[in-house]
Amino acid sequence: MSWSGSSAGKVRASISKYGFRAGIADSLARWGQSRLKVPQDVLGDYGWILNQDRPETLPAPDSGPLRINWLISDPGTASGGLLGVFRAIYYLEQWGHKHRVYVAGRTTSSASQLTKLVRGSYFPIEAQLEIFNGEVADSDALVATFWKTAYQARRLANTARKFYLVQDLEDLFYPAGSLVEFARATYRWGFYGITLGQWIADVLRSEFNMECSPFGFSYDRGIYSPNGDGYFPDEKKRVLFYARPHTERRGFELGILALSLVAKKMPETEFVLVGFPARSMRLPFSAVLPGVLSPAELAALYRSCRIALVLSHTNLSLLPLELMACGCAVVSNTGPNVEWLLTRETTQLADSTPEALADAVLELLANEQLWARKAAAGLAFAQRTDDFSAIKTIESAFYRGLRCSIQEQTQCVTL
Repeated sequence: MSWSGSSAGKVRASISKYGFRAGIADSLARWGQSRLKVPQDVLGDYGWILNQDRPETLPAPDSGPLRINWLISDPGTASGGLLGVFRAIYYLEQWGHKHRVYVAGRTTSSASQLTKLVRGSYFPIEAQLEIFNGEVADSDALVATFWKTAYQARRLANTARKFYLVQDLEDLFYPAGSLVEFARATYRWGFYGITLGQWIADVLRSEFNMECSPFGFSYDRGIYSPNGDGYFPDEKKRVLFYARPHTERRGFELGILALSLVAKKMPETEFVLVGFPARSMRLPFSAVLPGVLSPAELAALYRSCRIALVLSHTNLSLLPLELMACGCAVVSNTGPNVEWLLTRETTQLADSTPEALADAVLELLANEQLWARKAAAGLAFAQRTDDFSAIKTIESAFYRGLRCSIQEQTQCVTL
């Protein structure tokens, strides 16, 4: 083995590139990552993949409020997906539906601690959280919310219908391999899909013959608004980048390269990177790294930025709407996963290349009228969305799924 390819050579290369302290940290991180990727006990870690399918055994209700069981991951980690789950539960409770929420997977917290956390950090739901022990109470609807929870739902029979709340195509979260296949398998099991947006519904119908009802989303009007204080006191031209270095689908490298081209053309522009804890990072331009902020602080930050670059290579998050609601013009990449919600009228869309995205940002920076038009159109669009309609669509999807048995799905007309 050559010196450069040896462990010592790799450490030396990291130190040469990043300096001693950062180089050692980089080397340790790479070493740890390589060790953590080695499977030690496949059956112990993934034995639940072998869960056998058990069809539903309970009759569907004729009418009235529903008993809905939810299988979720640990809510101790902040999650946009779980925010969507608890938002739905909160509104559905107002309309008389009864819920039980089961936390599947590893957690170090008690049920009472998790319930308190959800009520304080997500939504003040009435339902108590329970630790999943392999069994659930009888229900009219059993809902998987993450591909791993679909494996747990698969083996449960005491429900009238199994549903799958799909907020992103989770098989796209992983490189080609076992986890991709495990996730994709869950779309073939006949669960009734309730999907965040039309793009997911189209993919699941065409590739997996999965019956789906899509719904939209909105934002918290009590927090995100063009009115209020700004994070910065001045009126500099700022570009915000939703930067998630460890989340491949958010295009971190693509965004940094695009902004490096913006910085060359308009060096007076100030850049703000948000979405990860502030850390030492070698960037090709000067940037403000505010770190982890509260929603109110984020809203103030958005009001201080004229433009936001938000990249999505799977499904969209709430972020574009929240930014638009604060009067910030949004630049994003093209693709059906984005354009089911964002249009060229409301958003500056560009191909997923550094040059095209840089040109889109530069055009907004240089053209005041274009920027004003995009910002106004985005704000108006965001303000037309509402949670009530979105959750009503989810409620209708439950009733629709309960009217369609697995054998009758192909005859059902999608809502």
